[in-house]
Formats: sequence, structure tokens, C-alpha cells
Amino acid sequence: MKESKYSIGCDIGGSHICCTIIEVETGNVLEKSFVSMMVNHAEPKEVLIDTWAKAIIACKKQLPENSSFVGVGIAIPGPFNYEEGIGLFDNSNKKFIHLKDVNVKEALSKTLALPKDQIQFVNDATAFSLGCFWYGSGKGSNQMVAITLGTGFGSSFISKGKVIEAGSTVPENGYLWDKPFKEGIADDYFSTRWFVNSFNAVSDEEVTGVKRIAELAKLGNTDAVSLFNKFGHNLASCLSDYLLNFNADVVVMGGNIAEAFDLFKPSLYSELRMRGIEIPFKVSILKESAAMLGAVTLFK
Repeated sequence: MKESKYSIGCDIGGSHICCTIIEVETGNVLEKSFVSMMVNHAEPKEVLIDTWAKAIIACKKQLPENSSFVGVGIAIPGPFNYEEGIGLFDNSNKKFIHLKDVNVKEALSKTLALPKDQIQFVNDATAFSLGCFWYGSGKGSNQMVAITLGTGFGSSFISKGKVIEAGSTVPENGYLWDKPFKEGIADDYFSTRWFVNSFNAVSDEEVTGVKRIAELAKLGNTDAVSLFNKFGHNLASCLSDYLLNFNADVVVMGGNIAEAFDLFKPSLYSELRMRGIEIPFKVSILKESAAMLGAVTLFK
């Protein structure tokens, strides 16, 4: 019988680290192994690395006996040299400023007493899409486009399990957020702030998030309904050329706006059909574990 390979998948954000043990082949998560620790991104490098190492060590203690441990996969936002494990944070987004030019891989390798090749890094948005492709809503596809619809508009193009960031079939780096759209760029139209600003401009009720607008749409509020219709049309017109060019067979969505898919699905599909496109859109089933699952695919 083939021995199960286990990896620790980590998701590092601006305020925390989450990690869990995952069986690499199946994507099975060992529920009792989940560890989460709070640590602010603005802390000195020693505090960050020490906290991350503590979380990983606590998680590793839950490894099944006599199991084959292949390494730690870490999803972390950029700018970051993922190959070498070096922070490139330049203060442009005010995140992890004390990790600029710090070799995180080397530091964790020492603290965890693990060889460097057992510590791998991946961009957090890329990790989300890899998790969806191998273990989630994109499983079984060949050409998958992943988008995140939340505070910003993230995107990733996956072909046969590989992230495609260059070439004639994808936008540069796989990024759609910065592409011109209508009076601005795509990020202006496919983010929480578009919903909130657009709704507050026409409504008597002031909202702070998409969840409330979705509740109002379900109650028949015409401004809210109209906004979701417009969002669906916009998303279809923004994505259609890229989907055709990449020959996508599925689009997987994450982020808080994706949770309201039923409200913009009719207008999205209607606009896509008008453009001759019949591609299923699916909401990610992996929720918060997507990035941790994606990070362990580095050991597939």
C-alpha cells in the first residue's frame, strides 16, 4: 500500500497565520491539526518569523505517526521572491515592511530545523486557484480561470495544473485587476467598493458591505437588484475575450461577492450567451482552506 504524503499548508495574512496538515494526493485536511495565531504584519521580522514558526511547530505535532512528511507550503501576499523565499515588500502597500530583503526561507529553515527545499512559497491568490483546481470546484478541468471578487479583483489562469503567467493566451502575470475597463480599470468595477459606492449613491440607506446589498436584493429592493444585474453584465463583458483566448472550460470564483452569485448569475450568463460563450461559473467550495490547500500542491 502506498504511503500517504503529508504537508503543512499555511496561509499568511496581514493579521494572522493559519496552518493545517493536508494529505497531498487527496487534499484531505486533518481537522484537529488546524492552528491559527494572530500577529500583525507591522511587527519586527523576528516577531513575525518566531510566531510563524511556533504555529508550524504546533501544527506539525499533530502529524500521524510514521507518516511521510514532505514539507511546508506557505501562501503569502507579494511582492515576494517566491522561488528564493525573500521578501520584496517596498512599502507600496504598507504591508510586512520589516521583511524587505529578508530571506524568510532561510530563517524558517533554521528555526524549524527543516531543509530549505521542504519550505516552499506561493502567492496567496495563486494558492487559492491551485487549491480550487486540484481539490475544489475546478477539479477535473483542464483550463481553469480563477477570480476573487472581494476587496479587490484577483485572477489566475491554470492549464493542466500549472499557473500560466506569460504568453499569448493570458494577460501579463495573469492579472486582470489593472486592465482598462469602462472609465477606469477592472478593479474599480469588480470589488466591494464598487458595490458600496454605487448603492450609496442612489439609496437612502447607507451600507458598508455587499452582504447587506444582497439581503436587500433578495427582499426585492430595485436599486440592489439593478446593481447585481449590472455587475453580471459588466463581469461578462470584461472576461469574455480572456476566456475565449485561454479556451477556458470553467471559471471558479472566491471572495465575498461570489457568495451572492445567484443574484448576478442570470445577467452574467445572458451576456456571455450573447457573446457566444457557454462556460460554467462555480463558487469555490473550499472557503477559507483554499490557500492552505493550494500551498501544499507545491509538493505534488
